[in-house]
Amino acid sequence: METSRTITLLAHASRVVALTFGAATALSPALALPSQAAKELISEACYNELQQREKRTLWSYVAERQSDNHMFREQVIETVDAPVRHLLAVDGYPPTSAQMKEENDRHQELLNSASRRHAIQKQQDDDDKKMEELLRIIPEAFVFEDRGKEGESEIIAFHPNPEFKPKTYEQRVLHALDGIVFIDLADRRIARLSGSVGTRVDFGYGLIGHVNQGGTTEITRVHLSTGVWKTSLEKIDIDGRFVMLKTISKHQEESRTSFEPIAPDITFAQALNEIEKK
Repeated sequence: METSRTITLLAHASRVVALTFGAATALSPALALPSQAAKELISEACYNELQQREKRTLWSYVAERQSDNHMFREQVIETVDAPVRHLLAVDGYPPTSAQMKEENDRHQELLNSASRRHAIQKQQDDDDKKMEELLRIIPEAFVFEDRGKEGESEIIAFHPNPEFKPKTYEQRVLHALDGIVFIDLADRRIARLSGSVGTRVDFGYGLIGHVNQGGTTEITRVHLSTGVWKTSLEKIDIDGRFVMLKTISKHQEESRTSFEPIAPDITFAQALNEIEKK
């Protein structure tokens, strides 16, 4: 098992299950849906997410992410073989010549190595497949409790279903989540989510490793067009420990704006060429 990918997939899984407990608790319980109706709404949202993912559309967007106490602003172009990430700013300032050289060297290395690009894309494809597997189990993995409406969304709390038996490491971490999800009623899609790891998750009775209790993840999604939603904000704060990787810590915050659809067959070389023209 590649445990760092398991931690990352917890965040991916959270995209499907999005935010604020405070707003939910203030709602009138008289407005709540029966638990079965809440489960059916979640099932429909998961099905719609799977339908969008099957279309395999590619996008360009601007990402801002925190890493090593710095804020990086990048243009990201998805392609058929590997994404292009073009550095726009660091901590609000244009990148230095050294930073641009490092980026150019990385781009040229990928451009000249089909095997590297293939490896990156294969990892993404593997993650997508695992994500789809998690989407399919969500309706059975949790117990759902409706908390009423807020604006155009239905708010549903989710808790681990004690009768569900996870089969993989990813399913075990997902199943440990408690949280709140906002479902857009017009599109039947997940709009926001907040979740926390309610209990510590041990692998191999704790001998292989564990994910600590209390880790959190928050997701906000944006409606771009009919049936099309993309993640606009992602926050992850998760810790654990694994034998081979020692202490593992994933603290990530990334926002995404300026989404634009691009050609479905664009290659890494073509996207790089587009950036170099600007």
